Amino acid sequence: MIITNEVLSQFIQIDEIDKEILAKTLNNIGLEVEGQYHIKIPKKVVVAKVLKKSQHPNADKLSICEVDIGKEVLQIVCGARNVNANQFVALALDGAILPSVKSDSKDDVVISNSEIRGVKSCGMICSSTEIGLPKINDGIMELDSSIGELILGKELCEYPFFNQFVMELSITPNRGDCLSVLGVARDIASVFNLIVKNIIPREPSTALGVGRFLQVVPNGDLRSSLMYRIVQIKESYTPLFISLTLAIVGRYKDDFVADMLEYASYMSGVIFNAYPMDSKHISHNATEAKLIIKKNEDDLESVYSEIKKDTNLCDLHLLNIIGATSYSQETHDYPRTFILEASFIDAEEIASKVYDKDKSGFDDNVLHRSTHGSNPDLELGMNVLCSTLNLLDVALYSGTHEISRGAEPINIQVTFSYICDCIGNEISKEEIAFILKRLNFKIQATCDDNFFIVQPPSFRNDIKNSQDVVEEVLRLYGIDKVVPKNLIISPIKQDNSAYVEYLHIRDLRKKALSHGYMECIHYIFDNLTKLKELGFETLNPSKDLLNPITIELNTLRPSLLPHLLESVIKNKQLGYEVVKLFEIGYVYDSNREPLLRLAFMISDYEISPSYPNPKGINLSFYSFARQISSIIGNFSCTNVSPLFITNKLIHPYQSGNIVKDDISLGIISKLNPNIAKQYKLDCVFFCEIDVKALFAKINHHNKAREFSRFQVNKRDITIVIDKSISFNAIRKEIDNVISQHNITIIKALYPLDVFEHLGFDSHLHALSIRFIFQSMLETLNESQMQDVLDKILDALKNKFRAELRL
Repeated sequence: MIITNEVLSQFIQIDEIDKEILAKTLNNIGLEVEGQYHIKIPKKVVVAKVLKKSQHPNADKLSICEVDIGKEVLQIVCGARNVNANQFVALALDGAILPSVKSDSKDDVVISNSEIRGVKSCGMICSSTEIGLPKINDGIMELDSSIGELILGKELCEYPFFNQFVMELSITPNRGDCLSVLGVARDIASVFNLIVKNIIPREPSTALGVGRFLQVVPNGDLRSSLMYRIVQIKESYTPLFISLTLAIVGRYKDDFVADMLEYASYMSGVIFNAYPMDSKHISHNATEAKLIIKKNEDDLESVYSEIKKDTNLCDLHLLNIIGATSYSQETHDYPRTFILEASFIDAEEIASKVYDKDKSGFDDNVLHRSTHGSNPDLELGMNVLCSTLNLLDVALYSGTHEISRGAEPINIQVTFSYICDCIGNEISKEEIAFILKRLNFKIQATCDDNFFIVQPPSFRNDIKNSQDVVEEVLRLYGIDKVVPKNLIISPIKQDNSAYVEYLHIRDLRKKALSHGYMECIHYIFDNLTKLKELGFETLNPSKDLLNPITIELNTLRPSLLPHLLESVIKNKQLGYEVVKLFEIGYVYDSNREPLLRLAFMISDYEISPSYPNPKGINLSFYSFARQISSIIGNFSCTNVSPLFITNKLIHPYQSGNIVKDDISLGIISKLNPNIAKQYKLDCVFFCEIDVKALFAKINHHNKAREFSRFQVNKRDITIVIDKSISFNAIRKEIDNVISQHNITIIKALYPLDVFEHLGFDSHLHALSIRFIFQSMLETLNESQMQDVLDKILDALKNKFRAELRL
């Protein structure tokens, strides 16, 4: 963004501000000055007027001009094609030192009286480049009153416009408001407590109203805002102040309408377009027009003109995509009537919609402004444009057409203490409030003196939260005022959920490794056909893999067990007698939701054959369960009904649900004999556990518990009971008795033995149960323990018809 003191002075009074202080201040508030220089026209270059032009007698391409410099009339030989009588021009007099036009030459050009093709010439009529200014045309530079009152003989360097400084600012992407002179002026005004001037356009010069000639029809739910006016322009001439300003900032287009719109946009930040009424794409009769605002096929809000073909048919012609393109002007004679359009669309809205679009047909300049945040104050922008056009001979129609889609204001809740804590300094409430008001923020007080609500101005689309408010306060408060403080590094416990889960999984790994289990890591992919053969629930067809890496790995695994079983088989084939494996990893349900699982698998022996156990120690369901219990903690088992077993790996009779606090954590089982026979395995046990459910039930903190100093007593009872009654049902009934009678002396109970006798009925067996008694208050006597056992036996007799076997 390039600015000059002359364009800034259109909005604020900066004459008394030192240029070095201004540059430093801009750097401090985040508008970094990347470069600056001073425009100064050489001495002895004066305002002159061409009185007469005649052909050079000895050269076809040269003219002889009589030029008035106020105190005398000079004869000048000029080779420019655009020199004409009654023009005001820049004339370099005898002795003027001009900069070299050639980029590869460092030598200045000294003007002196000379004779050109036999005709005396007393100076040189200059182009803009010959006096050190940017190029605006191919001939001489014509002066006009836009730079000030033209006084013959007055040196150009005495005019403020030709004696100004230029700054190139680096604007961060979030400060789209500073892509205009008005935006930069607002920030400067905030720092130096200046007043931003209001731009008040001249009253319309014609009584004709916009509504008589223009109809604007919005169609659908639109997010953009638009304003329209009509103006008749009677001459096509770009004032020198505007053309040179645009050339200095690198935006000059050498097109009258485009330059006027660009200048107004550069000054105000509003995006403009102009549609000529005499165009066949705008109006069928060059006097009336109808514009349709709707979304195009790419869902981008656009402006269309409706052109009547006959009495019944109309054609729609795309004029402009709002915030993305501009209307191209064709060359035409003047006077000419234009529809002026000012538009605004939210930066996030347009940026999200054009993100994945082909941008080759978009206007880069327009798109850059709109996606970074153009000025939503369309009335102000239109005032700037109309004031600029009033420099010419124009007729401005009265009234406007508007389509307004005002966004809800953003209310940010913040406290004074929060702002001070973020900045690191104690700043008074009054100073904070004063800074925010200078930045055009609205402040709403609350009943709490420390708490208030901030509403950023509409042109600051980058202010979204309290941190942004703090940044704005710091910009104007001054980062140099922040008191340096020593860096304090204090350890913080990283106890977020992911880290805690990692620690728990690490503990499980350590315990599994300490019990001789080796960890396996397998692919999360599996063979769909094999999984269906084993009875596992697989992914829904709509959720399955579209492009699997191989046929053997063509779906996501629903369980860790199939891969573990394959690893056991491979290790057995390699000659290992005892294979103990575990894995922690994710599996996927039918809806492709990830579930963290822990699985164990062991084969053949608990301890392999070796002295003093030459035949080894065989595995059993209970020995495997004890190993798992020592890793994950105590648990109980409940029966799994064979009717509900779909997984063909599970043994129909040696299996159970792993239960902790009445919550099922997973399955523990012996390998189904049919599968074991198929893979030539003897004895394999496995379990699979839901890790998250397990962590929810594990107490990971060691807590001290009160213990009794009195002795422990053991009592066994044997009952004759129906074989179909599970121990779980018996356990629940005993727990009910303990709860009902508030029995506190039973510390544990478990089944001890089951046996049958010829004297029993075929449906009965004997079950031995051991009770562990201990009191916290006294040494128990026999009568106390027997009283408890009697209550339990009565309950079992009433519930299950159980009889005590003597």
